[in-house]
Amino acid sequence: MKSMENIQKEQSELQIAERCRTLYLNPLVQSKGWLPNLFWRSKNAENPFGCLRVNPLELEVLFSAICGQTSEARSSLEQIKPGRAGFIERSIAHGELPLLTFHADVS
Repeated sequence: MKSMENIQKEQSELQIAERCRTLYLNPLVQSKGWLPNLFWRSKNAENPFGCLRVNPLELEVLFSAICGQTSEARSSLEQIKPGRAGFIERSIAHGELPLLTFHADVS
C-alpha cells in the first residue's frame, strides 16, 4: 500500500509533467523547433507526450525560463540539486540548451 507521502509525490510529479506539456505548447518554446521526442517517449503515433525522458523538474525550469514565467519546480529542484535551476536559467538566457538529467522509464 502506498503511503500518503508517495501519493502526494506522484500527484506533484504528474502536475509538473502536465505543466511541462502546457509550457511546451507555448509559442516561445515552439519557436525553438524542438520535437517532443527530445523530451518525451511517445505514447503512440498520435500522442507524442508519453512519459518524460528527462527530469521533470529540470524541464519545467527550462520551459518556464524560455516563457518568462515563474517556475513552480525551481525550489524543489534547488533542494535536490543546489544551483541546478540557476544553471538551467543562465543557459537559456545565453541561448544554450543545457544537457538535462535522464529520467528512467519507471513503467
